[in-house]
Amino acid sequence: MPVATHTEENQTPEIAKGMRRSIGEDAVPAPGHSTANVPADYRQVNGWGVDLDPANRPAYPKELPSTVMTARGDVKHWQEPHTRVHVSNEHPNLTPAFGASRPPHGLSGRLRDYAYEFGEATNRHWMTLILADRVDMVETMIMDAFRGKGDNYVAEKAWPALFKYAPPKKKYLTLGVAALGVAALGLAVAAAMRKDD
Repeated sequence: MPVATHTEENQTPEIAKGMRRSIGEDAVPAPGHSTANVPADYRQVNGWGVDLDPANRPAYPKELPSTVMTARGDVKHWQEPHTRVHVSNEHPNLTPAFGASRPPHGLSGRLRDYAYEFGEATNRHWMTLILADRVDMVETMIMDAFRGKGDNYVAEKAWPALFKYAPPKKKYLTLGVAALGVAALGLAVAAAMRKDD
């Protein structure tokens, strides 16, 4: 199989399919993607010099804000929020569509309220959101236990598969730790019963 090389002529998709490409290359190069289409004078490239010193830019500081309302242009139908939806303080509006299947609630909801008071570039924002996820998990476990739908940890942690496919040393180590735990629990219960007598 021939190896693809950067050539001046355009490649058709049929040729590109049979060639191996290097990292970063287009899978199917567009017909206009070649050095033949680059102007000899780089100042002719559309948008050249936008990062120049503001004093040398004639539009600065008179540049007008963009008229595009969203990344997709004008959106006719916006989703209406029926529950509280957290929005970053760096973005003033909701996106046209958003998820609202799990509204914030309880202590985890208050933690999320606190997290969204800070910008997305701060550790306080993200670490508080991670903590809120952990608190939400515990809240859900407690509520499920009260509803009589507790978690099945043996199946969810895949313990049967662990004992079926794990190496023998790991099996024996796990069984030994479990036996020690049961023995320690038995001794603690026996000591508590002796105290009561």
